[in-house]
Amino acid sequence: MASATTAHSNPAFSRLAAWLWYLVPANPILVRVVYGMSRRTRHLWLRFGYLSILLTVVTVALLTAGTARGASLGDLAKGASQTFMLASITQLMLMCFLAPVFTAGAITQERDAQTYNILISTPLSNAQIVIGSLLSRLYFVVVLLLAGLPIFVTTMMYGGVTQGQIMRSFAIAAATAVVTGSLAITISMVRVGTRRTIFSFFMGIGIYLFSVYFLGDWPRTWVAEAPPDINGDRMSWLCAFHPFLALDVALNRVQAPDIAAVAHHGVLAQYFLAYPPTMYVVLTLTVSCLLIVLSMFFVRRGTRDGEDAFFGRLLSRLRWRRRGSSTRKPHQVWANPVAWREAVTRASATSRGLGRFLVIGCGLLGALILLGYYAKGAAGFTAAQTREWLAAIVAIEFGIVLIIAANTAASSLTKDKESNSLDIMLTTPLTSEYIIWGKLRGLVSFVVPLIAVPVLSLLVFAVWDMVRRPTERVVYIETALEIGVLLVVFAAYTCMLGLHFSLKQKKTIRAVILAVGVLIVANLVGYLFWNAITTAAGLLGAALAAATPFTAIGTLIDPSLLFSTPRDYLSSISAIRISALVGCTIFVGLHAAVVYSWYRSMVKGFDMIIRKQSGTK
Repeated sequence: MASATTAHSNPAFSRLAAWLWYLVPANPILVRVVYGMSRRTRHLWLRFGYLSILLTVVTVALLTAGTARGASLGDLAKGASQTFMLASITQLMLMCFLAPVFTAGAITQERDAQTYNILISTPLSNAQIVIGSLLSRLYFVVVLLLAGLPIFVTTMMYGGVTQGQIMRSFAIAAATAVVTGSLAITISMVRVGTRRTIFSFFMGIGIYLFSVYFLGDWPRTWVAEAPPDINGDRMSWLCAFHPFLALDVALNRVQAPDIAAVAHHGVLAQYFLAYPPTMYVVLTLTVSCLLIVLSMFFVRRGTRDGEDAFFGRLLSRLRWRRRGSSTRKPHQVWANPVAWREAVTRASATSRGLGRFLVIGCGLLGALILLGYYAKGAAGFTAAQTREWLAAIVAIEFGIVLIIAANTAASSLTKDKESNSLDIMLTTPLTSEYIIWGKLRGLVSFVVPLIAVPVLSLLVFAVWDMVRRPTERVVYIETALEIGVLLVVFAAYTCMLGLHFSLKQKKTIRAVILAVGVLIVANLVGYLFWNAITTAAGLLGAALAAATPFTAIGTLIDPSLLFSTPRDYLSSISAIRISALVGCTIFVGLHAAVVYSWYRSMVKGFDMIIRKQSGTK
C-alpha cells in the first residue's frame, strides 16, 4: 500500500521538482544573461570600480582613524569600527544605485531591441520571465557583494567589529538590492517607455531615501523606550522601513530598546522596535515577493507600445468632452523653435506636468509648514534648528531637480535619434550651434520653475525675519539670490552633462544611466569636499562653499557649520556675508565658463559624431 502511494506521488513530485528547476537554476533567461553578459569587459570594469571605491574608503579610514604608531588596542578597535561603519554606508549607497540600474533595464532593453514580443511568444511562463529577468540582473549585484566581503573581513583584524555586524550589514545591502530590483521589474512590466520608467523610478527612490531619513532625525519619530546616545538622540520607529536607519542600528550608532521595554505594544510592533535590522530584511523580502507576483499579471497584459496608459486615456476623454469639436488656440513659438520644443512640450506632457506640479506643491507646502513651526516656536524650533531643516529641504528639492535635468537632457537627442526626427531636423537650415543652444536653453527653462521653489522658500524666511527683526536670523535676502543664481548654473551644468551622453549614445536607456551615474558620483565627491569645507577656516569655507551644489546649499544657508561655536558664528556674520558673496561671484563665473566651453566643444564635434552614428546603423 505504501509503495503504491509512493508511486503515485513520485510523478507529481518530479513535475514539481522540474518546474522549480526551470524556474530558478535552469531558467533560460538567467542562463543566457549569466553566460553571455558576465564576460563583457564593461562588467569587469564595473567590478573593478566598485572594489576600488570600497578599498579606497577602507584604506583612507584605516590610515586616519586611530591606527597610528603607538596607538592603544582600544584606539585600534575604535578605528576599525569607524572604518567598518564608513565601508558599510558606502556599500549600501552603491547598492541603492547599482541594483536599480541593473534591473531597470531588464525589460526596457528587451523593448528597445524589439525582442520583448518574441520573448512573450515563447513557451516561457510569466513566472519564468519575471524571475529570470530579476535574478539575471541581481546576479551581478550579488557578485559585487561577495567580491567586497574580503575587504570587510580585514576590518576585524584590530577588533571592534564582529561577524554579526558584517552579516547584518550585508543582509541589509542584499535586501535593499532585492527590493529595489523587484520594484524596478514591476515598474518595467506595468509601464511602457524607458524614459518615464527610469525617471520615475530614480526620482521615487531618491525622494523616499532622503525624506524618510530626515524624518528619522525628527524627535517626534523617536521611540521613547530606546536608550539615548551621547548626543541625546534616540532610535526612530522608522528604522525598520529605511535601509540607512536600519544600518545605524546594526552598526550600534543608535541603540534599539529591549523587547521587554516595548512589551506593552503589539506582538508585531515589539519585533519592529526591538529588532529593526532583522525586521527590515524580512519586510523587504516580503514586499519583493508581492511585487514579483504582481508583475507576473502584467507580462502579457501590459499596455502595448504607443498606447496611452489609463490616466492618459482618462484625461483625453475629459479633454474631448470639455472642448467638443472646438480647436485649440495656436501656440506662440519662441524665436528658437528647438528651445520652445524642449521647454514647452516636455512641460505639457501629462506625466511630466503632474510630476512638476507635485514637486512644486510639496516643496512650497514643506516650506510653509516649517515657517509655521518657526513662527510659533513649536517643538523648540530656534533659528539654528530652522536653518538645518531648511537646508535639508532645499537640498532634497535641488537633488530632485538635478535628477530631472539629467534624465530629461540625456533623453533629448536620443529620443530624436530613435524616432528619426533628428534626421529630418538635419535636413533643415538649422545649424549644430542653433540646435545645441536651443536644447540647452529649453532644458534650463524647463527646470527653472522647479528651481524657483527653494529660492522662494528662502525669500519667505528672509522677508519674515526682516519684518520681525529677531536677534538671530535664519537667512538673508542675498543668500536666496546667491543660491538662486548658483542653482541655475548647476542646472545648466547638469543639462550639458545629459546632452553630452545624449549626443554620444544612440539609446536612451544607456544615456540616462550614464548621466545619472556620473551625477551621483560627482555629488559623492562633492559630499567629501563638504566634509573638508566644514573643518576649514570659517571665512575661507564660506568663500569655497559655492564650488559644488550641496556644499553651497548646506553652508550658505547654515554658515554655523563652518565654526566651532555659535559665538564665533554670530560675531562674524558680516564677514561671512561678504566672503560668501565673493565666493559665489567667482564660482558662478567659473562654472559658466565651463558650461560655455563644453557647449562650444559639443557644437564643434556634433556633425562628426552624428555622421559616425549614422554610418553604424
